[in-house]
Parts: sequence; structure tokens; C-alpha cells
Amino acid sequence: MRWNARSLAEALCFLSLPLSMAAHAQDTNIALNKPATASSIHSVGYPTQFGPAKAFNGIINTTDRWSSAVSPLHSNPEWLEVDLQAVHGVTGITLHVSRDSNYGRMVDFDVMYRSSDTASYQVVPGGAITGNTENIRTLTFAQPVNARYVRLHCKLATNDNLCRVRELQVFGNALANQPPVVIAGNGTAITLPVNTVALQGSATDSDGTVTQYRWDQVSGPSTATLTNATSPTATASGLVAGGYVFRLTATDNQGATGSDTVSITVHPASAPADPRAGKLHVWNRGGRYDAAVFLPKGYGTQPGKKYPAVLSLHGRGGTTLSDDHTEVGTNPEGFIQQLTPGKPLVDTFPGIVIAPNGPRVGAPLDTWWQVDSTHLVIQQALALYDIDPERVTVTGLSAGGSGVNEQMKKYRATYAGGMPIAYFPPTLEAPCDLDDFPIWASGNADDGVFSAQRWTHATTGFYTMVRQCPGYTGEFLLTVNPSGGHSGWDAFWSRSDVQRWLVSQQRKAP
Repeated sequence: MRWNARSLAEALCFLSLPLSMAAHAQDTNIALNKPATASSIHSVGYPTQFGPAKAFNGIINTTDRWSSAVSPLHSNPEWLEVDLQAVHGVTGITLHVSRDSNYGRMVDFDVMYRSSDTASYQVVPGGAITGNTENIRTLTFAQPVNARYVRLHCKLATNDNLCRVRELQVFGNALANQPPVVIAGNGTAITLPVNTVALQGSATDSDGTVTQYRWDQVSGPSTATLTNATSPTATASGLVAGGYVFRLTATDNQGATGSDTVSITVHPASAPADPRAGKLHVWNRGGRYDAAVFLPKGYGTQPGKKYPAVLSLHGRGGTTLSDDHTEVGTNPEGFIQQLTPGKPLVDTFPGIVIAPNGPRVGAPLDTWWQVDSTHLVIQQALALYDIDPERVTVTGLSAGGSGVNEQMKKYRATYAGGMPIAYFPPTLEAPCDLDDFPIWASGNADDGVFSAQRWTHATTGFYTMVRQCPGYTGEFLLTVNPSGGHSGWDAFWSRSDVQRWLVSQQRKAP
């Protein structure tokens, strides 16, 4: 047989392909049918037709794939992630990109991994790819990496610059049992007469499940009473002045244990609590925008202490006060409803909540939240109550969500964050004006008032446009529930992560 340069090159190319695949011959595709998530999903057939699960179902053809909804940037890539559900020694990946052999190839991308929920992502050695010209790309790692999560960061693609993955195969083997990773929570301080504190821990097990929790006291000036000591969230009560240390231990399904400790400081009482602390009261402002106000337990015991505050706006047909404005309503609408008597949040919420009673629909003053009058409420509250001006957020539902949008547009310098619920996005000539402003929006996909497409559309959605701004800081959260109509705000506000968000934001200079 005679060889020429072309036939020799073709033969060498053919011989090299099984060599790159041979490294995986001993390993299994450990990503097959594992849970997957993505930064966005294409709107066609949303959320299943081009959902992230399509990249891990073992079907490799031109119609079965994940596709992003928006174009990536090198500074803000689109991503696809698989949870291997346990730590594995990952030896390599094979990536099938593009819609077909001619369209939508991924050009620049990173292959990343992390070993747990709390670990930081790292690029696998040799996993930062630029100028890719292949539709099928195999990477064999020089050394296995210990990973539970594998993530693909897509930075640039051809044609319409949408990211597409037909299949991401991850090869490797399970590792020996790993003990749970335990977080006992952040240390905190309370001041007598408050003598009870919530112990809020958590534990994760990268290669199994956590089957047992146990809280115990390590040290302290007295023996505390521990309630729900066999759950991740417990209560320590009967505390006296001094320092305490509590330990949370978690056991996994194979008997391995992990633990962590948290310190609690109890300050002696320095002043009597404000008689309104831990209760709702009426702030009479002369009739218009009179407000229901919640002050946290312990308010007033530490002179000079400043508290975070939440401005809560009800919907167009809602109220927060009785008809004569002498009492807080029995079922006030808005976030303030989470702090009515008997609700568990009353004992633990660390912030002040101001919930004005808007003019009734059809009243001569206004039918919506008038932007300047609403802003005046929080300005006067800053002078009247011990509010930290650096930690003021605003949230509202429906027409109250519109009020949140207007406050963010005109008075963003006053607020540390905004949480509009069940209302369409702000109408801004320059969406990038809010590219570094913390926002958490929420609503239901079948709610016409929320108008999910106006938030999520691949090119004109407000969420999409803000995320593409040059100064975007990654602080825009969007929760879209599949159904529920024009409702769901109370369930959303009852979430502990939502409650923490409202009091943890810090104001930035615009």
C-alpha cells in the first residue's frame, strides 16, 4: 500500500480517537440521569424541551439537548451543572456540544468542579478551553479530581451565541465514605431579659445522607435547656449573663460523624425593653399613610443600637389597619402579616417593619402608592425609630410590588435592596441603573400581573438585560413558580432565606 501525506494524517487521526477514549474504559458515566441545573433555559418548550436534564439522559442526537435562554459573556457565563450526589474521583469528561455538526458550537468554555455545597468551584487542570473547533470534546485529567458537582461555564458560542449541550458525560468512580460537613451557625449575642436563642445549624453529606443530629452544651455559666436537640434547628433557653458554647454533631447513613460549635454571648440587661417591643402598634401620621409597625423583641434594651428595617407595601385592595386607624388589622396584608401575634417569627425577627396603610382604591388622594409620599414614610421612620439607615429594604405584593419598583427607580439611594412580588418589572430607560442593586423578585408563571416573560424573555426580559450589564454584580435573584395565579406572597415571605435576605442587605452608593 502506498501512503501519501493525506492518508497518513487521516490514519493517525483515526488511531488517536480511541486513545483519548481509552482512559475512560475502566470508568462509568457517573453523570447519567443525575440531577441537573442551569443558569437559564431556552423559552421554547420551557422548562422541559431544552432543560438541563437533557444533557445527562444518555441520548445524543440533534434534538435532545440543553440550550441557554440568553447569550453568555466571558464576565458572566451561562452554566450547566450536574450533581453526582456523592464525591467521586473524576477522571475526565466527554462533551457533545452544538445543535448539530454545523450550528451552535461552543467556542470558549471552562470545565469546573467542587466537592461540596460549601466549597468553591475550581477549573479542572487543562479545563479552560478557548477557540474550540470540535463538536465532541474529550478531556482526560492527568490526575483524578474529587468532585460532587461538575459545572460547565459557557463563555462564547458560534452563530446565535446560545450555549447548547447534547450530552455531558462525566467519568470516574465513587470514593470511600466521607463524614458529614457540619455548620453550627453564626455566633450571636442577646441581651437580658431575652434569655432564649435559636440554634440554627445544618449538615450535608457529600456521599450519602445525614440520619441523626444532636445538640449538646460544651460550656457556659449555667446549664441551658435544649429543646429539639435532635434536629438541626434547636432552642437554648434559661440563659444567664456570660458566654456559652454549643456543639452540633451529625451522623451519616454509614455511621461517620462530624461536628461544629457555635458561641452565644448573653449580655446583662442595661435598660428595660420598650413596651412596644415584640408587638405591633399603630403609628399615626395624621391620617394618610398611617402605619402598622413591628419592633423586635429587646428593642430599647441597648441604647444606641440600630436595627435593620423593612418597608412593607400591601396590594391594591389590602389594608394594614382598622377602618378608624386605631388598631392594627386582624389580618394585615404584606410582609407585616408574618409578625402578627402568635406567629413564630415574632420571637426571632431582628428588624423593624413599617407597613403603611395606603389610601383606599378610588379615594381622592390616590389609588396606588404615591412615590414621594411613600418615601416620606421611611424618611420619617428613620428619625422616629432606631433604624440603621444602611440596612433598609422595601418589599410589596401586586400594587405594592409596583410601589417597590417606583422606590427603586427614584430613591434607590435610600434602600439596601428591593423585593417586588407578583408584579411586572420596573420600566427603566436604562436597566443598568440597577445592575449593582440587590433585587429579589418573585411570582407565578401563570400570573398575568407578574408577567413572567417581561422578566425572563431571552432578549427583552428585565432580568436578562440587567444580568448583561457591564457593571452587573450578581445580586439579582428571580423566583418563578410554575403555577398559582395571582397569589403566593405569604408562602414566599414565610421562607427563612427570604426573611434573612430582607435584613442582611447593605446600602451601596448608586
